[in-house]
Amino acid sequence: MSLQILIVILFALNFALAWLWRKSVGYNLLASLIFVVLPLATVFFPQPKFALDYYWWKIAGLIAIIFGLALALLAQKTLGKVWPDLTLTPADLRKVGPYQFFRHPIYLGLIFIDVGWWWVWSAVYSFYFGMFIIALIWLQAYFEEKLILEEKFGNLYRVYRSETGMFWIK
Repeated sequence: MSLQILIVILFALNFALAWLWRKSVGYNLLASLIFVVLPLATVFFPQPKFALDYYWWKIAGLIAIIFGLALALLAQKTLGKVWPDLTLTPADLRKVGPYQFFRHPIYLGLIFIDVGWWWVWSAVYSFYFGMFIIALIWLQAYFEEKLILEEKFGNLYRVYRSETGMFWIK
């Protein structure tokens, strides 16, 4: 359990460092990699398993992973990126593809992948600490909107935000 706490702390520290050094291209790639990989590593440490019907949880988890991966890849393609650039300012405001339904489809895809991964492994601590990781992903999206996107795009972004949900369809 202490290893999962350490992972959540490292995830939060990476979140803070990514914001402090968001203009650093070198740390940007490392921060993005940590942001994606660290939540997935939580299942590989000793912990109890959920005593549920593993078959259905594994199927639901695989469906969530596939949906999340498809959503994140479609969002990346819409942005014209190969790798999610999680800490730099976008060049323009996109309202096509998944961005017409969600303001942060890449983050939403990562959330689906993480939750599906935890369901497939039925890992108790990973799932509970994963809720903190999901809260940090929400904070990343919130601060990105307030400190970067609203400043760069102004009223255009405020209108887009009023019409489109952060992680859900409005």
